[in-house]
Amino acid sequence: MSEPIAAAVVRAAELTARGLPRQAIDVLRPALAANPRHAEAWCRLAAAHLDAGEPDPALDAAKRALVLHGDHAWAQRLTALALSELDRHAEATVAARECVRRKPDDWRCHVVLAEVLAADPRGRAEAVDAARRAARLAPGEARPHQVLGDAALRVRDWGTAERAYRTALRLDPHDDDVRANLATVRRKRGGKPVEASGDALSTAHALVWPALSRLAVLLVAGGLLLLLAGTPRPTPLLAWFATALLLGVLAVVGRLLLRARRGVRRALSRLPRHRPRVAVVVVLFGLAALVLAGWAVALFLGATTVQPLVVAWLCSLLGGAVVVLGGPR
Repeated sequence: MSEPIAAAVVRAAELTARGLPRQAIDVLRPALAANPRHAEAWCRLAAAHLDAGEPDPALDAAKRALVLHGDHAWAQRLTALALSELDRHAEATVAARECVRRKPDDWRCHVVLAEVLAADPRGRAEAVDAARRAARLAPGEARPHQVLGDAALRVRDWGTAERAYRTALRLDPHDDDVRANLATVRRKRGGKPVEASGDALSTAHALVWPALSRLAVLLVAGGLLLLLAGTPRPTPLLAWFATALLLGVLAVVGRLLLRARRGVRRALSRLPRHRPRVAVVVVLFGLAALVLAGWAVALFLGATTVQPLVVAWLCSLLGGAVVVLGGPR
């Protein structure tokens, strides 16, 4: 394998993952012109064309990969997806079944088969079975459960769809499409909206913990710097630095609230009651911020003590320890 084509394949994979399929195509085309027998590069090119919404060149690239020595199951998956996009459902189904035949234990093959079957009204019942097999093969992956939910939704199997979407949302709390589909299923069943369920708490927790990690860095590092600068006698200038630190804390909290949707935002207020570690950290960081604000005001008024700052820093340190040791679970 030549280095230029290997580097092009890696670069194209990175660009596709970042949502830049056109750039990935521009990287792969000249590399393949010089190395036309590289099967993985043809597969990468087919995947990039699919992401760019170009099924015709994707099908051509996947077919080139099929006649070369490489991962034929991957090439078959891409062929099936391209054919399905072109509304050539019978051919897409044949390609997807061949992918499953080649690698029956690969959950991605069953996912593609489910997607292809679900696109054809005549295959939607079988699509649910294919998606179930994918979910059994990869219970820790969100994608098979999402596809199972989509397939069940098409055949109006509300119970299977809700269970699948709930599982997918637990595995990937940031997937807004799954959350919207789950809300649709619950409306069809006459149940509660997604924001009223435990999924909103899981999503809120997934958003809160990274914010608490950033607050820990800000308060612990910032408090330590203030302590070093203010010993033995702080000056009013440090009050401005303390104010800047508090503004940084407010910026982190504000960013968290902006990222949270309305239902999740409501769940944020209930989260400390259901997640004890979050409650402990919020109390400690809140106390640290209050003491730090009071110390800054006292400095503006002429105070010359660092004792409140020591208290604020110790609270930050304890909260940061809970964040580090408790983890995002």
